[in-house]
Amino acid sequence: MELKTGAAESTLDDKGRVNIPTRFRDQFHGKLVITWGIERCAWIMTIPVWEHFEKTLRDAAKFTPEQLFILEEKHINQARVVEMDKAGRIPIDTIIRDYAKLNKDCRVIKSEDRLSIWDAPTYYAYLAEKDQIAREAMNKLGQNLFRMA
Repeated sequence: MELKTGAAESTLDDKGRVNIPTRFRDQFHGKLVITWGIERCAWIMTIPVWEHFEKTLRDAAKFTPEQLFILEEKHINQARVVEMDKAGRIPIDTIIRDYAKLNKDCRVIKSEDRLSIWDAPTYYAYLAEKDQIAREAMNKLGQNLFRMA
């Protein structure tokens, strides 16, 4: 079984490149799109995922004019096309590094359709801040969560 999600430690080098862990490179290679994430992180998507994401965001019927403006400003207008080098590194533009507060130690989080690049201390602080929400959600699932039927 192959997991569609995962997390790994990584580093940002002096030239602003983050090393993408080997186990994620089969899905994320060649030309990619990087932009601001919802929280203080960077999102990396393949071109087809980006095109779907952008089309969905631009569906103005779903959003108020203010929501659409903010989504365009935060995600579409900050996007850059990047390419992974032979060493598995992706360059991260200064504007994205600054937004995500990326320093040397990073976490690379793989969801089903994108990578999220976080500054490691920021990521752990974010998770700690959301711990109560996670606890409440798990409690709703009850005690049968880990029992086989």
